[in-house]
Amino acid sequence: MKESVADNQTQKIKQGFGTFFFYAGLVALSLTCIYPLIWLLMNSMKTDTELFNNPWWFGSGFEISNYSTAWTAGKIGRSFVNSAFVAISSVGITIIASSMAAFGFTRLKWKLSTPILSLILLGVMIPIHSTLIPLFTIFSKLGITNRYLALILPYVAFALPTSIFILSGFMSTFPKEIEEAVIIDGCSMAGVFWKIVFPLSKTPIATISIYNFVSMWNELMFALILLQDQSKTTLPVSLTRFKGQYSTNWTIQLAAVVIMVIPSIMAYMFLNDKIIESMTIGAVKG
Repeated sequence: MKESVADNQTQKIKQGFGTFFFYAGLVALSLTCIYPLIWLLMNSMKTDTELFNNPWWFGSGFEISNYSTAWTAGKIGRSFVNSAFVAISSVGITIIASSMAAFGFTRLKWKLSTPILSLILLGVMIPIHSTLIPLFTIFSKLGITNRYLALILPYVAFALPTSIFILSGFMSTFPKEIEEAVIIDGCSMAGVFWKIVFPLSKTPIATISIYNFVSMWNELMFALILLQDQSKTTLPVSLTRFKGQYSTNWTIQLAAVVIMVIPSIMAYMFLNDKIIESMTIGAVKG
C-alpha cells in the first residue's frame, strides 16, 4: 500500500516536471517569436547613437518624433494609403474570383472541370517574380505601368491558384442536400452561391484574406519596377528612401517599419480565430 502511494507521488512529481518543462519550452519559443517585434519597437524610439551603443536594451528616452519624421519626411502617409488600396482591392477581387471559381469546379461538374482545375493549380509552382520582366514588357505596351492596375493584376493572378485550392477543398465538403432543397424552393445556382455557399465559406475566406493581404502588403519588386511615379509608391518602396548614398537614418527607418507591420498584425489579430478554425476543419476533414 505504501509502495503504491509512493509510486503515485513519484508519478505526479514526474508529470509536474514534464508539464513545467513543456510550458517553459512554449514560453521560450514564444519569446523567440515576439522578441524581434519588441526589439523593433524598442529601437525605433532611440537616436542613432543609442542604437549603435546599445541595440539590445531601452535608450535613455523615447524618441516618438521618429514616427512623425518617418510619416512626413519619408512620405509614409501617402504610401500607406497606396499600399492599403492595392492590397485591399487585390484581396477583394481574389476572394470573389476564387470563391466563384471554386464553386464552379466543385458543384458544377463538367467534362473538363478536373483538368482545368489541375492546370490552374499548377500556377502555385510558378514564382511570381520570374514573370516580372515579361509583365513589365506587356504592361508597357498596354500603357498601364505607373497605374495601380499594374500591381493588382499580377497580385490577383498569382493569388488565385492557392485561394481556389483552399476554397475548393472546403466547398467539396458541403452537403448537396442543402443545395437541392434550396433549388427546389426556386433558388437559382447564383442564389445558392451568394445566399448559401459564400456565407458559409467565411472561415477559409478569412484564411486566404490574411495570407494574401500580408504577401501583397509586403511585396517589393513588382511595386519597385512597375510604379515609377513617386506619388503611387507603396510602403516597401518608401522604406528604401531612408537609405542614402553615404548614410542611413536607421532609427527613423525602424519607425517606418513599425508603421508598416501594424496593419498585418491587426489583421491577424482580428482574423486569428477564423484562421485557427480553418486549420482545425482542414485537419479533421482532410
